[in-house]
Amino acid sequence: MHEQSPPTWGWALVEIRADGTWGEPRVIPAPGTIDAPADAPLPGPVAVPSSLTELSELLKTHLTATRLEDAGRGEVAAVLSRGADGAPAETRSRFVGPLAHVEALQGDLRRAERHAEQVRTGPPDPHGGSGHAHALLAEAWVALERADFPGARLRLDSLEDVVRGRDPWLATSHVLLEAKLAIALGTPEAAIRLLAAREPAVPAARSTDWLAELLTVVRAEALIASGEPDRAMALLTPVPRHAVVEAMVMAALARRTIGDVRGALAVLSRAVTDLDHAPLALQIEAWLLEAGMAEDQRRDQRARLLADRALRSATSEGMRRAVMRDWGWLRRAVERDTGLLRRHRDFLATCPGDDDGPWRPASVAVAAPASVDGDQLPPSLLTEREGQVLQLLAQMNSTEEIAAALYVSTNTVKTHLKGIFGKLGVNRRVDAVRRGRALDLC
Repeated sequence: MHEQSPPTWGWALVEIRADGTWGEPRVIPAPGTIDAPADAPLPGPVAVPSSLTELSELLKTHLTATRLEDAGRGEVAAVLSRGADGAPAETRSRFVGPLAHVEALQGDLRRAERHAEQVRTGPPDPHGGSGHAHALLAEAWVALERADFPGARLRLDSLEDVVRGRDPWLATSHVLLEAKLAIALGTPEAAIRLLAAREPAVPAARSTDWLAELLTVVRAEALIASGEPDRAMALLTPVPRHAVVEAMVMAALARRTIGDVRGALAVLSRAVTDLDHAPLALQIEAWLLEAGMAEDQRRDQRARLLADRALRSATSEGMRRAVMRDWGWLRRAVERDTGLLRRHRDFLATCPGDDDGPWRPASVAVAAPASVDGDQLPPSLLTEREGQVLQLLAQMNSTEEIAAALYVSTNTVKTHLKGIFGKLGVNRRVDAVRRGRALDLC
């Protein structure tokens, strides 16, 4: 008897209730292909073709994504993961790419890297889906959070044409990343201009309510970084509906910047309940913000606990950018505390230094033990970025040329040079190069 091939089409059904909620999406295969009573439950995965399983998961993904801020990014990631398991190899990137994107936004950088690599090395989508664009954007977020700013810039530039005209999620995330990168590079005014120019152009859709409100939060961050905390607080009033925790942390930073420590702590305390579910970078920034205020109030034990928690979390995913804003006081706190220094010096030595200021880091300057001889200076006491500056200095590059090569400002380069001079015990560039070569640093 000839066995009929299973169908690759059917109907996707979902109950949409009057209150706006929905039931479980179900895929019904074509009639006559499953010999079972009409009221019998749907067969398991063995009986349902993979294309129908994929359709079911795509439907779930779409329904969940339209209420991303309500369902939670963890639930979206779970749905995308199930969709990837049920999809054929050639369309798997449609799930794995967005999954990497969600993980990168949430701070699961190692998982995001792994899934983005799977998309990059996997078979191309025959229908030209957006999975590869999501994966590339995920890699750009990972690069930003790890303070690999040239790497983030490179990926952003390659996505400029791809993102244009695509879904709101890609477009909004791209704008956010560009603005965050500008702030990290010490050019918050560029971020303000970017957001002012791009916000109206970002497609409006419920699926990006959380991301779209993050545009407002990041604009407030740029205003604080440019010395306008009062405008930032006005921008965050009333508090955005979907990016509540992010807005509260930024409002607390604005209040601390104007000297209202009590008000800042009160705002932070309202965000504590939801902070556990927030992206990891935001958690680290919130802990360091509170730790800095605890130190100002001479609550040293609380400050130490929060700083240790933030640094352990940052180390787990290599999140260097998240510690940059509070680097000035954090550096001093670590230098004074031998326990913190012992636990975190290796990670801190990899963090880039940058312009001085309440929202920018000073150069990394983890103190060397008293027993270390000047001729035995460990290379780890120079940060990765300071090492790069020293290498370019040894190649006879000017300050402007070094800034262009590292995608930073000339003031940033000057800050790095001061840090290098102090650590090598010199006062001139030529002496820094000579000393660096003697220590095999360049």
